[in-house]
Amino acid sequence: VSFKNACSFLKHVDSLYSGPGWTCQMIDVEGDMEGEDGVLKQETLELWQRDPVECMEELLGNPAL
Repeated sequence: VSFKNACSFLKHVDSLYSGPGWTCQMIDVEGDMEGEDGVLKQETLELWQRDPVECMEELLGNPAL
């Protein structure tokens, strides 16, 4: 499939079936590097995930696969 421009490509991408929904969970992680105060550095990260049971149901129920 060829596209005339980026906009037509993105419209096509947006029209594709996206599968099971995504959820986002914020998690705090502690690193192994110390800051200037001698305390281990920490960072908050986004953990994006899908329900694996829903993913398997989607795969097993899809006749194209």
